[in-house]
Amino acid sequence: MVRNAFQTLLLTVLCASAGCHIADQAAGVFTSKNDPNYLSSQNIPALSAVSPDNFSTTKGHTGEVLTLVPLPSTSPGALSVGQDGRILAWNLTSGQGHEVKHLHATPKVVAFGETKALIAWGDDQGITITCVIGCPQKRTFSRLKVRPTSLAFHDLDTSLLIGGTDGRIYRWRFMEEQDAPTTEELEKVVERYIGHQTIVSGVVGHSVGRAFFSSDWDGGLIGWLSYSSDDHDGDFDRNLFKGRFYTDIPAAMVARRPRDRGISSLTISRDGEFVGVGTEDGHVEVWRVKGFMLSARKQIHQGRVTAVTLSRDGQRIASVGKDSKVHVHSLQADPSFTIAPTALPNLMQELSNHHIPNAQGAAFVTPSLLAVTTKDGTIAEVQLEAQPEIQVTPPPRPTRKVQDTDY
Repeated sequence: MVRNAFQTLLLTVLCASAGCHIADQAAGVFTSKNDPNYLSSQNIPALSAVSPDNFSTTKGHTGEVLTLVPLPSTSPGALSVGQDGRILAWNLTSGQGHEVKHLHATPKVVAFGETKALIAWGDDQGITITCVIGCPQKRTFSRLKVRPTSLAFHDLDTSLLIGGTDGRIYRWRFMEEQDAPTTEELEKVVERYIGHQTIVSGVVGHSVGRAFFSSDWDGGLIGWLSYSSDDHDGDFDRNLFKGRFYTDIPAAMVARRPRDRGISSLTISRDGEFVGVGTEDGHVEVWRVKGFMLSARKQIHQGRVTAVTLSRDGQRIASVGKDSKVHVHSLQADPSFTIAPTALPNLMQELSNHHIPNAQGAAFVTPSLLAVTTKDGTIAEVQLEAQPEIQVTPPPRPTRKVQDTDY
């Protein structure tokens, strides 16, 4: 027995000196590939496959609604998850909720897939990803030692963005870890992005998959390019320290915005053209992704903005405040806009405002239908007028007769 133990120790030392990778180093980090709870990309249905009427009816959540997303279907519908761990699909035509799945967990932060029927949540056990319908498999990531504050799917629902209390963004490429042949490759499927000096308050992914955005409680807003967006797929630099998250010098742009009490909510339009920001002191901002420029800014709420959401085309923005008020604005071009340091190319004009007790979040189901979530587990609907065609006529420019001295 002593001889066998000595041989095992010697083999371990030789492997370490030769640079080979020991599979046990990754044990407990992810679910094993041979485990029946292994998540495969081949059997994940699309989000549009979720139909509320296929499930039993329910009265609603018994706790706070953590997030809500519209269902891409012909009839208005939405998908929500609450602190009670239940996933509900809502038929907004009938106003009835249907229970799709029970997570048997107490999630603290949640994200739904952009196009695939995926859900990710963080709790005391770590971060878990599973299908909403169609497959019982799941993936659990327990290596992260900081508390996640925000989650968002990224890169065509093949990776997960994680905002942490340590001011860093982690990108978990969970669809690629199944093909990682070595421990070194396994380390690379979890990337970290360092740029914030305080707790990350929000993170959202861009529709093209190469970029994402993050915010913090000091008012910082950063646009990022992922490591895999470069021509070398992030492999031009090696991780010299084993057992650590793979990292490199990220490509990032910090927004030039006024310092206030911090950013409390963050969103992005479905077409990826605009980013919406809500602040601690009640301001709502719209940033144009192209050029990363401020497009509009307005004081709307008294106190913290708990949620902002943009319509698919970015022409309408809705905000929910701690004051339980829901405001909807349209983003219209300013005909008097000129090229000046203080000029904004768009104005926010009030469309409607409502007082909804315990309002917490919101999502545009259609450009004329807004779904509002509450702390007591209910869903409220706000009907808006159809968006009219806006014709913006610029002011006439003064003309001057050309003279010979001009040449």
